[in-house]
Amino acid sequence: MSNQISESSLKQQLNLDPTNAAAAAALGNYYFDQKNALAAIVYYQVSLSQDAAQPSVMTDMATMHWQNEDVGIAEHFFSKVIEQYPEFGNAYINLGLLCMHAKNDVQRAKQLWQHLLAQYPEHPASSKARELLDGLPA
Repeated sequence: MSNQISESSLKQQLNLDPTNAAAAAALGNYYFDQKNALAAIVYYQVSLSQDAAQPSVMTDMATMHWQNEDVGIAEHFFSKVIEQYPEFGNAYINLGLLCMHAKNDVQRAKQLWQHLLAQYPEHPASSKARELLDGLPA
């Protein structure tokens, strides 16, 4: 199935059922992959309005805000994910990267990644946190 058919199919699903959180999230993911931040954000917001308990969708939406140079909004949503879903490791990775690259706050990035390792050492994102910490200057 091509991306165009997939996009069309997802839009058709949403036209039939605008409360379909999964279809809206999938369409957000489609636009994420296309690097179309504004469209991705719209569909992620639709999905979250129907089902707020989606830390991966909120994290992806924050990433798209960052890509759109809305650093403060991105930081807000990454932080919100960590507050509401403290075990969601990808939010620590992404917020740390935002702190390091967009805010020049390497210390905060380090703290976030160390917290992930200390609290959730077996989380799949922990290996990325170790890699990022190992890449920091001593």
